[in-house]
Amino acid sequence: MSSPDRPERPVPAPNAVTSPDQVTIRRAPRFSVFILGGAVLGFLVTVLVVLLTMGIDRGDQQETTGFAGLVGYFSLYGVSIGMLIGAVAAVVLDQVSSRRAARLTAERVAVDPAPETVDGELEGDGASAAPAPTADPVDTDPVETDPVATDSAVPGRDDQPER
Repeated sequence: MSSPDRPERPVPAPNAVTSPDQVTIRRAPRFSVFILGGAVLGFLVTVLVVLLTMGIDRGDQQETTGFAGLVGYFSLYGVSIGMLIGAVAAVVLDQVSSRRAARLTAERVAVDPAPETVDGELEGDGASAAPAPTADPVDTDPVETDPVATDSAVPGRDDQPER
């Protein structure tokens, strides 16, 4: 009897071949998410630094560049540094997760395909075999029996469900 916590192992078919394989299970970080997150964080830090330094008294210098120009220029540095920090964080987390990886043994099951069915008589008792059912049963009757269902369908569209 099986417990609810542990599912039963499927019994392989008689013509199935099983072979054990060593697999590694671990959680790896997505590098693109870390790099993009670092870029966004770098941009936000750049905006914050420009906001905080806009009001600094620079003596007799004239300010010719506005806020948007300064953010645009310094975001080149901020976004690049943020992407670099995000990539380094992803590499460090990848190394940590590879140390915590679990090595397990998994079973690989290779099953031979089922033999094809042949229409005709069965061997032994002489009775004829029923035709094999198709995977997608289609109504081949060309006569329309329900005019209400066909009126709502779009002409030329056979894939619409009946309403």
